[in-house]
Amino acid sequence: MTVFLNINIPKHTNLEIGLSYIYGIGRKESVKICKKLGLNPRLPFKNLNDHFLNNLKSYIEFNYIYGFHLKRLKRQNINALIKIRSYRGSRHFFGYLVRGQRSKNKKIRTHIR
Repeated sequence: MTVFLNINIPKHTNLEIGLSYIYGIGRKESVKICKKLGLNPRLPFKNLNDHFLNNLKSYIEFNYIYGFHLKRLKRQNINALIKIRSYRGSRHFFGYLVRGQRSKNKKIRTHIR
């Protein structure tokens, strides 16, 4: 396992898939990052030296919101909706479906966060 940005990534995985282990970075974004830095997305993590890992880390930290920071930002936005008592905020508060999904045949979470 390689620890990269406080995330355990298996050494044998490709760079494209390994970067998608980071919350907030998907497969498309990982390919864009590799293309921007001139790295092969099919290159295994174990073949990267410290120089490339440092470049990758600094690029992601400077250009993306990821991991815990992204989760905290999403939670703050939801709490702001709840605080201003918007319709979406009340749906979040009661644990109902928020974005117009069908609710007749789905289980609805009834616990309050």
